[in-house]
Amino acid sequence: MADAGRSGFSSQTHAHLFGPSIIARARSSAQTLAREADHIRRSGIDHISVIVNLIDTIGDCDGQTLRAEAGSVQFRDLSRPSLAAMPGIDMVTVMVPRASVPGWLLARGIHGLVLPGSSAGGRLVASHLLTMTDVADQLSDAEGAAGIEAAFVIAERFLGHQRSVTPGHADAIHRTIRERAMALLDSRPPDSKWSAATLAIAIGVSRTSLYRAFESTGGVRTYVLRRRLARTYIALRGRRGLSPSVELIGQRNGFPDRRTFVQAFKAQFGMSPDDVAPSELRSDAVAGREAASARAMHDVLADWIRMGEAA
Repeated sequence: MADAGRSGFSSQTHAHLFGPSIIARARSSAQTLAREADHIRRSGIDHISVIVNLIDTIGDCDGQTLRAEAGSVQFRDLSRPSLAAMPGIDMVTVMVPRASVPGWLLARGIHGLVLPGSSAGGRLVASHLLTMTDVADQLSDAEGAAGIEAAFVIAERFLGHQRSVTPGHADAIHRTIRERAMALLDSRPPDSKWSAATLAIAIGVSRTSLYRAFESTGGVRTYVLRRRLARTYIALRGRRGLSPSVELIGQRNGFPDRRTFVQAFKAQFGMSPDDVAPSELRSDAVAGREAASARAMHDVLADWIRMGEAA
C-alpha cells in the first residue's frame, strides 16, 4: 500500500477454522498484495489458496500473468511467489494444506489457474464459497471441512476430472445449488417461465443434480411455487389501497387464474391474499401473520436448520 493510500484506509476480515483449513471473507480499500520469496521462507506454510474476488484482479503468479474478472475463482500455490493489484478487495479466501488438495489438480499446475466468473464452473464454485461464509457460524467442524472439500469436488468436474462424492460433500453442494437457484429466480421478472431443464443449464448442473438438491424441500416445482408466493405476498403488502388487484398480482407471478392463486396462497400462508393488508393499513394481527409467513423468503436457511435437526 503506497503512503497516499493510508488516508481513509480500511480493512475487515472474518475467518473460520475448520480442521486444518481456513475460509475467510475480507473487504478493504485498494491494495497491492505481494508474496515474495522472503515472505514464503518466513511463513513456513505449505498451503493452496482458493480465492473468489468480486472485484477485477490483475497480477502475476511466478512469472505467469494473471487477469481475473470479478467473480472468478483463482488458485494460488502459497509456496510460490505471487503479486496482485486490486482497486478494492471484496473476496472469499480459502487456505487448504497441500496434502488435502487432490493430487491430479496439483499435477496440472495449480498456481495461477483461473475458473472465469463468466463460466458455469466459476459461478458455481464462487456461489458455493460465498454461501459457506454466510452460514459458517452455524457449521460444525466436520460440516465446514466437508464444505471446503466440496469446493474442490465442484471445480474438478469443470476442470475435466471427477471423483466420488461423500454425503457431506453432497449436502454442501446441494445447499449451493438451492442458493444459486434462488438468486436466479429472484433476479428475473416474476412471470418468467422456468423449467427444470432451463434452471439446471443456468446453474451449470445436470437435471439429476438439480432434482437431488431439492429433494429435502419437496422438489423443484414446490420450491419455485414458494418463491412465487413469497413475491405475491411482498407485492400485496406493498399495495396502496386495492391497486393493483389480487388477480393482477397473481398473474404477474405465474398464477393465470384467481382460483389457483387463492388456493396456493392459502395453503402457504393460512389466509387468503384478500386478507393481506397493505403496509400503511397494517394491524397487530396482520403483523403477527406476516412474521410467520416471512419464513417462506428464507428457504436456504430453513433447509439448513431442518438438516441440522435431522442429524
